Amino acid sequence: MSQLYCTGRVTSELELKTSAKQVPYLCFPIMEYVGYGRNTHPQYLSVWAWGATARQLVEDGVGKGSVLWVSGSLELEEYAKKDGVTHDKRLKLKLKDWGFVPSQQHQGRPGQDQSIPSPGTIDGEREDLPE
Repeated sequence: MSQLYCTGRVTSELELKTSAKQVPYLCFPIMEYVGYGRNTHPQYLSVWAWGATARQLVEDGVGKGSVLWVSGSLELEEYAKKDGVTHDKRLKLKLKDWGFVPSQQHQGRPGQDQSIPSPGTIDGEREDLPE
């Protein structure tokens, strides 16, 4: 199992849900930039958190626009798109630890600036994943 540490921006509001076994959980997208120069592009990870970690994310005010560092185990997951026919793959991070990016110390909800950061400000280069 691959372990990942990355920094990125949360791209949607968090919605705490409860599993059939009454365990609270979250699933939210986080975006990081990969590559350099003209090859820079956004990459999205699906972050999953359960139990106390999921509750803490919500209690600490993580939401759309929050810039976080996250770490955990990374999986390449196959899924069916909304049409029910087309299959694709996505990166899934099972969250182990997280925090607000120190240079943008969290002070409640993020400010009015919800824009995507300019290329090269979030992360570095990664190897392409196998298809």
